[in-house]
Amino acid sequence: MESLDNFKAVRAKYHNTKPMISKNHTLEQDVRPIGNRRYKVQRIKMLSDNCYAFLDGYSFGDDVFKWWGTPNATPTSREIHALAPIVWERVVGRNEAGDRISNEVIKIRNGTGNGAHNSRYVFLEEYLPRSIGFDIQNGKQFIYAWTDKKVREKFFLPKSNYVGATTWDQSQTLQQRGFDRSDDNKQIILMREEGTEFWCNIGHVFTPIKKRSKVDSEAKAELKPWIDNFWDWACALGTILPADDPEYVRAQKQVLINHGVIDVLYGTANWDGYKVRDILKSVSKGGSESPEGLALLVCFLTETEIKQATSPEDLKTFRAKFNQFINRSCSLVDKWEEPVGEVIR
Repeated sequence: MESLDNFKAVRAKYHNTKPMISKNHTLEQDVRPIGNRRYKVQRIKMLSDNCYAFLDGYSFGDDVFKWWGTPNATPTSREIHALAPIVWERVVGRNEAGDRISNEVIKIRNGTGNGAHNSRYVFLEEYLPRSIGFDIQNGKQFIYAWTDKKVREKFFLPKSNYVGATTWDQSQTLQQRGFDRSDDNKQIILMREEGTEFWCNIGHVFTPIKKRSKVDSEAKAELKPWIDNFWDWACALGTILPADDPEYVRAQKQVLINHGVIDVLYGTANWDGYKVRDILKSVSKGGSESPEGLALLVCFLTETEIKQATSPEDLKTFRAKFNQFINRSCSLVDKWEEPVGEVIR
């Protein structure tokens, strides 16, 4: 890692780095690694004499190491500027006294899509200047910077949904999955006068998405008699059913798939809550001959260790897990997200 703490150092880095030329890369591609030349996908690209982009490779907005889904789509300079993890710029302006000054601007962008972008996080940790920090808290990404307020401010760095018009136009997959053709401007932009220490935020200030959920208490109250019966049945049979046998569990889950109750054998299943409610009602106190009821019970048992319950406290724990299972499988939980808030400064 090389410390690139200001625009002057970034510009010098580009001009002092010899481009890689081989059977894989032409001089026109101008592949100049930021750090070790073995990691050529992590490179610095000149967009103009006053603008340099840091690229992490195989992500949206890279014109050499392109996103795998559209190998023939070459993003424009504007798209590279928008989608690059880090962009350094020198901007000439005037201060409050009207004197001509040079400012340096740094733009920081998260990955595109709601998944984890671990290589992007490592890249930001390595190549942001020492005056700007990167951190992850509770699965969310944040930027820290010493600002003109003389404090170390914290800024939420949201994930983007933008892929660039060039890539979007050539990928039905991205279109069907709801990615954006137009820039959503989910980025942090900081500026300071050249030669000074503190930054100011000149872009958006974002607030993290808040996930909310609420159980439909009225619907659950109507189901209470059947839920209680099913719990008694689970306690009675839970210690004898072979819920730790993979083949037995697979066969029981297949029963639920055949009846349209769940959609997959492995991973996180989607439940048809109304069918689950009908299954609960079919299970009478003391047991049932319903194959769907038995299969539902086995699904619950695979998420618990009810055989190991040896105390009233253990039973309370399993009852709590049972309530969570019922809420989820019966589609009793209404979930929503409060959107990312933003304030333009």
